[in-house]
Amino acid sequence: MFKSTVSTLLRRSNCIANPSSTRAFAATASPDEPLVKTALYSLHKEIGGDMVPFAGYSLPVLYKSENGGVMKEHLWCRADGKAAMFDVSHMGQIRWHGKDRAAFLEKIVVGDIAGLGEGSG
Repeated sequence: MFKSTVSTLLRRSNCIANPSSTRAFAATASPDEPLVKTALYSLHKEIGGDMVPFAGYSLPVLYKSENGGVMKEHLWCRADGKAAMFDVSHMGQIRWHGKDRAAFLEKIVVGDIAGLGEGSG
């Protein structure tokens, strides 16, 4: 079961169908390439994020502030009236192709996709 599930995931991610394509997973990120910064990088740093390399990205592992620390963060987001935010911009990146791709994406997400510049967002 596990082997067939992994095989299906790899096939879907185009790794088997196109062996020349590469994807950076946590264990395979190149130490020679600069880390990619997510759109929330500056905010993470501003509020005390302890940034670490993960899958080619610079991501916070925890926050160094009076409200920081793994247990405090865990309890904070579960307390009444509190909320937490998780930066998922490094996950699930997809390249859409086709002349109607912006119009299609604007139907399935909230945002001005057509207004984004090339390589942004």
